[in-house]
Amino acid sequence: MKTLELAAVKAQLGRLSWYEIPFTYKEDLRFRKYDSMANCQILHWFSSSGTTALPVIYPWTAADEEVAKLTLQKVHSSTDTPPGMTAFIIAPTGLPGMWYHMARQLRHLGLATVFPGVDSPNRILNLIAQLKPQLLISLPLVLSRLGELLTIYSRLDLEPPTTLFTGGDVLTNARRQRIEAIWGAKLQSFYGLSEVFGPLASEFGNCGEFVWQADEVFVEILDPATNQPVQEGETGVAVITTLWERPASLVRYWTGDCFRLIDWLAPGCPRFQMRGREQLRLPGLRPEFFPQDVDEVLLADPAAGTEWAIAAASDDEVLIRVETPDTIDALDWQTKNKLQSMFDLSVRLTAASLGTLDRSTPKLGISSHWSSHRDINSPVNSSERSQ
Repeated sequence: MKTLELAAVKAQLGRLSWYEIPFTYKEDLRFRKYDSMANCQILHWFSSSGTTALPVIYPWTAADEEVAKLTLQKVHSSTDTPPGMTAFIIAPTGLPGMWYHMARQLRHLGLATVFPGVDSPNRILNLIAQLKPQLLISLPLVLSRLGELLTIYSRLDLEPPTTLFTGGDVLTNARRQRIEAIWGAKLQSFYGLSEVFGPLASEFGNCGEFVWQADEVFVEILDPATNQPVQEGETGVAVITTLWERPASLVRYWTGDCFRLIDWLAPGCPRFQMRGREQLRLPGLRPEFFPQDVDEVLLADPAAGTEWAIAAASDDEVLIRVETPDTIDALDWQTKNKLQSMFDLSVRLTAASLGTLDRSTPKLGISSHWSSHRDINSPVNSSERSQ
C-alpha cells in the first residue's frame, strides 16, 4: 500500500499552499464518476448511511481494507476477548457500509457476528434471548430504546450482553449511564465516518474523549466562520484528507462533524470531543451549544425519561416535551434553569407519557422540523462557502 504525504497531495493538486486547496463537500462526492473496469482492486460498492444527509455511493478497495485493518490494530491493541463469543450487530445491511465496518471490527476481535437486519424490536429481543450474544453494537439511541423495551417487558429469559459498543452519533455521559444501568454492561464508544470507515478514533477512558487512531487520515479542525484552525478548548468542523491511493480519495473533506479540540497528539492526530453535527440545530439554541447538551441536562435528571423532543417554537418561545412517569413539576428546578441558559428563546417544558414520543429518527437532534437554515437532507453546496 502506498501512502502519501500532505506535500505530495499539495503538489498533485498544483497548489503552493495547503490552505489554497479548496474544500470538498458531500455534494461534490455525488458528482464523482468511477471507472470500475480501470480498477481491479474494488471489492465492494458502499454508500454513506444517509441518516443526516443524502447518501453518497463509493467503491471500497483492497487498499482501503488494509488501512482499516491497520487502524483496528491500534484501536484494539489492548482489547482481550475470550474465544467463542458472539456479537449482535443492529444496523441496516445492504449498501450503507457501516454494518460491514462493524463486522470487520468484531471479526478482528475473534467474535462471531449476527445481523438481524431491520426488524421489529420484539423480534430483535427474541433473537438476543435465543442467541445470547456477549456483545451488542448499535447507535446510542437504538441501545437506549431497546433497553426501554427490555425493562417494560421484564424479559427474564434474556441474558444481557456483557459489553456494549456504540458509534455513529453523539453520546452524552447521562445517556451512557442510563444505557449501562438498563443493560448492566459497560459501554464503549467509537468515532467513524461513512465516507471513510470506522472506527477512526477510540475513547480515551469513559469521559467522552476520543483519540484519533487512523494514521493515514489527516485531520484539521477549523472554525467554520473563518476557515482557520481552532485553538485547544475550541470547537470547529473536522476536515479530513486520506493519505493512501484510493478511487474515493478525500482531500480537505468538510465532514460537518464538530470536534472540540483537547490537544494534538501529533500533526493531524487530535484528541477531541464529538460535539455534534454542524447542520443539526435546535430553534433558539445558542451557537455554542448542541442538541447533546440538552440531552445531557434532561437525562441527568432522574425524573425525566430517556426521550425528549422539540414540539413547537415561536418567535419568543420553544416548547420541549419530555417523557416522564410524573408531572413536569417532578423535574428539578435546576434542570429548567440549565436549559434556559442554553437558549435565546424562553423555554417551556411539558410532560409526555412514557412511550408516546416519536422514535422513528435514529440519531439525536434529527427532526423533520428543525435544522440550521436548511433541511438536514440538503447537502452543503461548495459554492456556499468561501475558500
